[in-house]
Amino acid sequence: MQPGVSTNFDEIKRKVKELNLPMGKYAIFGSVPLAVHGIRETNDIDIIVTPELYARFEATGEWKEETLSDGGKKLVKDSFEVMKTWWSSDSYRRDVTKLIADAEMIDGVPVVRLEELLAWKKAFGREKDIMDVKLIEEYLIKQGGSTEST
Repeated sequence: MQPGVSTNFDEIKRKVKELNLPMGKYAIFGSVPLAVHGIRETNDIDIIVTPELYARFEATGEWKEETLSDGGKKLVKDSFEVMKTWWSSDSYRRDVTKLIADAEMIDGVPVVRLEELLAWKKAFGREKDIMDVKLIEEYLIKQGGSTEST
């Protein structure tokens, strides 16, 4: 973690653990990996889940389903957004089960790898993604890692 960078990962971690999700069935994605690494804070908690876990969330009746711009669905409650797919375009389509399996375990929470987030943000290309790409690449260079996305 970079010195002097504020992070709200402790709060995110607490909220995620309160959901009591089964390991191997979910991973945190979106901007949370940025908070995990102390790059910047995030306001929402995106979780990718297996189709079975998505159905479990849906069955509770406590989550509101919304349609994404690509026609996919997500479930929303408080600061959480739960999805069973994750892509931004034809240039970025990943199997959620593989993203979950490849996630790094950080303080007991599976988090999609920063390099994967970099690939997604490059493909999505919104203004905020372009700013995040720069932050991620700077962070990876400082850590001695590669800025090559998968």
